[in-house]
Amino acid sequence: MSAPDLRIAQAVVVADARGARVVARSDGFDDAEAERIVVLFGSRPAGVACPLAHFACPFGRSSVAVVRVADRPDGGLGFRFLVLACDLYRHLGDPFAIADRYPPDGSETGPIPGLTWPREVLPRRTVEGLQRVMNTPDLALLLGGAQALVDGGRVLVERPTPDETLLRAIWQLLPNRDRAERWPASFAFADDLGFHAAALPILPPDPTRTRHTEEGLRDYPQASYELSLQIAVEAGDQRELDRLFARRTSNETLRLGLAIIGGAVLLAVVAKFLLP
Repeated sequence: MSAPDLRIAQAVVVADARGARVVARSDGFDDAEAERIVVLFGSRPAGVACPLAHFACPFGRSSVAVVRVADRPDGGLGFRFLVLACDLYRHLGDPFAIADRYPPDGSETGPIPGLTWPREVLPRRTVEGLQRVMNTPDLALLLGGAQALVDGGRVLVERPTPDETLLRAIWQLLPNRDRAERWPASFAFADDLGFHAAALPILPPDPTRTRHTEEGLRDYPQASYELSLQIAVEAGDQRELDRLFARRTSNETLRLGLAIIGGAVLLAVVAKFLLP
């Protein structure tokens, strides 16, 4: 397997009454794609502030954007983009940790340098760290959110301001491959980017009933992943925790099952028509 591309492009996009525009960028940055994402982030509802939020989403066909967004003194919004190759993002899987590694340096206009991820993975998630994450009075919401995402659902909660604590905590509980295939937002003004887990100031209609809201998450049916995770953390079982984080996603399990069925059908056909 080839090593992932460690290069990270970056840019600053400003959104205000004049629209969205890139004001600082590294070489090769796709301005149009960044401006499209900023527009889909949504228009600010009256009276809603965004002091600090993070989100991740696809960026073109082969990249992922990790974005820090915050209010600007002039009343607009500032979006700091970090754009990395999909294969690097799959190795890392935690957009919050990626954003924390590269805090904004104050560059607001003009050319800025690209970045390079060091030749290392993110620190191992430990039992002690998960015990701190799960030391919350609303553990049912946290575990229900993680299980719903593992099951392939969407998690949307209504918040007047960003909920960094909840989204960061849920991302600490997910298996590695689920983290790499799901898109979180600790805040967004609209649901147009289709985040798998997000805090929104106003929840849009859900005619298909395919998402899970706060009340439903607290009563979400306990399933094997959530239960096994809680037992491993409470027992201090690091080996079991590592095993749970390395599990397949539901999509991978489905593809494996279909491949097994397809192989069995092919063998049956061969045995019936080709073998004496």
